[in-house]
Amino acid sequence: MTRTFFQTFERDDGETEITVEYSISDYLPAQTYGPPESCCPAEGGEVEIVKAWTTAEPSQDITLTDAEEQRMSTYIQENPPPDDDYDPYDF
Repeated sequence: MTRTFFQTFERDDGETEITVEYSISDYLPAQTYGPPESCCPAEGGEVEIVKAWTTAEPSQDITLTDAEEQRMSTYIQENPPPDDDYDPYDF
């Protein structure tokens, strides 16, 4: 399942604040213990930046540089949005 979120970042110029719309696929962690037939690699967690725009009025759509997109994608992967469906007692 892929979900869409919004997050505010600062551009590489250090002055422009932008909002980014992105989607992230569900992450399934690797299982590295137990019998070999039960082990599997990690899957998912891919980030796709859909759109970016300035937060100033009037807002303008912008194109991110490759470096900005990589920096923001890495940040999102390392700091994923909260999972509203997570229930620690659901087992």
